[in-house]
Formats: sequence, structure tokens, C-alpha cells
Amino acid sequence: MGKDKIDLRILKTRKAIKEAFLTLIQTKGYERITIQDIADEAMINRNTFYLHYVDKPDLMENLCHESIEKLNVCFNLGIKEQDIHAIDKEMFISSLHEMFKAIEANIVFFRTMLSQYGQSNFSTHLKEALKDFILSGIGDHNPKMKVGLEYMISGLVGVICMWILDSEHLVVEEVIEHLSEIHFNNVLDLLKSI
Repeated sequence: MGKDKIDLRILKTRKAIKEAFLTLIQTKGYERITIQDIADEAMINRNTFYLHYVDKPDLMENLCHESIEKLNVCFNLGIKEQDIHAIDKEMFISSLHEMFKAIEANIVFFRTMLSQYGQSNFSTHLKEALKDFILSGIGDHNPKMKVGLEYMISGLVGVICMWILDSEHLVVEEVIEHLSEIHFNNVLDLLKSI
């Protein structure tokens, strides 16, 4: 037999809970939301909520993990030490395009998390996740690598946050072009310093 399929009702309920949660964060702020608020907004009962999530922090952690994990696919170039010399500008630009597409597909989540009502340390969480994705398979062998990567990732996350909060006025292709001009050679130099 094939893989067990998740019941469509479970998927719909989880989707309703997540959408309700994001709506409530935007209107009430994370701290003021109760499980009953989420249940009412999702049109479920409290017990149904607890079938899917332990509590509000569990729901938040699950949402963050899901959304950040979608970005992992963008950096699944499988950069390993032996592949560093194979990276070219087109691969770099392609990864940036995929990353921005993944963010855009989940823009409500990212915009909510970065708003004044969202999770205050979300940009730090995003930065750490991007560092983990980029470093997977190559490690952070030296202080120069750590400092350079911190500098570049901080800038990248800053630009991502700027675009998320003002995506109507910033054309993603132009943002990617600027990022590739600024960072491509720096990324290569940094990776080659391993």
C-alpha cells in the first residue's frame, strides 16, 4: 500500500486554525489571544483545537517551523565544500527567486509575524534559519566565516523584511538584481574561505 493520506477534514481544520490565528494576531496581538478566541474565529470548539495543538505557543512554533521550512527548499542547492566552485550567478539568482516566491506564497504569515503585533523576535528566527540552511553541509569553520556570514545574512533578512512590509512598491526582480550585485561575489569569497 502507498503512504497513509491525511484526512481532508484534518487539513481543513488546521488551515482554519492557522488562518484564524493569523487574523487574530493582526487584530489583537499574540499576547492577548486565547484558545477560545482561536476556536471561535476558526468556527471549531476548543477540544478540536487541542486535538491538533498543545497550546498557543505550540501553534506559533508549528506555524513558524512550517513557513521557515518552505524556505529551506530554496537553499537546497546542496552546497557542500566540494561544490563551492560550481556555484554561479544564475544559481544564486535562482535561489533568491525561489526564496522570494516561497515568501510571497505565504506573505500573510510573514507580514503578520513582522508586524507590531507579531512575534517580536521573528526576524532573528528567520536569520538563524537562513544561516542554518546556507551552512548545512559546510559548517562554520573559522571566525572570518562567522563574521562574514552574519553580516550578509543580516543584510539579506533586512531586505526581505523591507520587501515583505512594502511588497506593493518594491519589484521583486529589482530587489533580487540588487542583492545579486551586492552579495554574489561576497558569498563566493566567503564560501571559498572555508
